[in-house]
Amino acid sequence: MKNLSIVLNAVLIVAVGVLFFLHFSGGDKTEVKTVAGEGAVVYVNTDSLLSSYNFSVDLNEKFLKKQEDSRTDFNFKAQKLEKEAVDFQRKLQNKGFLNRDRAESAQRDLMAKKQNLEQLERKLSAELMAEQNENSKRLFDSVTNYLELYNSTHKFSMIISTTKGGTVLHSANGLDITNDIIDGLNARYKI
Repeated sequence: MKNLSIVLNAVLIVAVGVLFFLHFSGGDKTEVKTVAGEGAVVYVNTDSLLSSYNFSVDLNEKFLKKQEDSRTDFNFKAQKLEKEAVDFQRKLQNKGFLNRDRAESAQRDLMAKKQNLEQLERKLSAELMAEQNENSKRLFDSVTNYLELYNSTHKFSMIISTTKGGTVLHSANGLDITNDIIDGLNARYKI
């Protein structure tokens, strides 16, 4: 969730920078207003956005379930391998193998299973990271597309992002458009 917030903040900052550049490079307007309205600089609290936007919540819940299922499956396989290793040690100490070749063969099998389990762990981690990155991209695209649509009627000079305790410590009333954005995103997500 924290990585998603960081990624979203970074992308929103870039998008805001582009909007800022486009706004000030194309005309004689140099005045930035301090109250919400055309030409104003407004902000969205991404912590609130991520926790209240239903699409974000749904993506996060699905991801956490998949992560939990993967962890449960992996832990089951790891415990099974650990039991096999304990059984092998016990059998080895009790001279339960008919000859050295059988003991070495059982040890090789155990090592191969351990390597397979390590590969599975790397594969699961890579899959989860790829899914998290895809979710971040989908969420970012959804938010930025909506912000573009929202700003087509409001004509703000800049929409920046902040987090609790972030860069915006105080602002004039009306500059925080977070609730408007969340309401609009959630209404659009229902469709």
